[in-house]
Amino acid sequence: MSTDRPPESDPHRDSPTDEYTSDRDRSYPGDVARLNGHELVAIDEWLPGTEPTPYEIDLTDGYEYQTRYWRCRKCGQERNHRDEFTTPCDNPQPPTALEAGGYSIDDPRTRRALNERLDVRFATVGPLYEVESESGATYEVDIEATTCTCPDFEQRQPDNGCKHLRRVDLEIRTGLVPAPDGTFSH
Repeated sequence: MSTDRPPESDPHRDSPTDEYTSDRDRSYPGDVARLNGHELVAIDEWLPGTEPTPYEIDLTDGYEYQTRYWRCRKCGQERNHRDEFTTPCDNPQPPTALEAGGYSIDDPRTRRALNERLDVRFATVGPLYEVESESGATYEVDIEATTCTCPDFEQRQPDNGCKHLRRVDLEIRTGLVPAPDGTFSH
């Protein structure tokens, strides 16, 4: 037995050649793809045996091969190729409180509603809430009539309301304060 030749490498662990690229060979940022409402995660596994061909399957060999399949984070479905997720996701994620309220984080009033120190108080069952702002001023918000006693609302009446209205609505949607009927949503 000669020791002059280099040790043989395992052919199943070598990097793939660039002859062709299949779904299994492509790299995706973070190994996540989105398709038809599915949030797909690539799962790589090493399986025993040699890689099956369309003509024969031999899993008795001592080698192992790498395979990739896709799983949806939302509904848990698994497919060999990501293009096989042709139907819409069965379990779409519910909209966030911002999406459900029709708010955009790009809107300055929404950003202030989220970032400023505003204290929302719910005293009795009904649509009236008190909001204490950073300045110490207290405003009354009527969530059903979508009104507020702050100067911004009284002078400009902005679309989707002032920051106080938005904050009360977001706190109701996230379950931080009760809804007008006294129940918590979530």
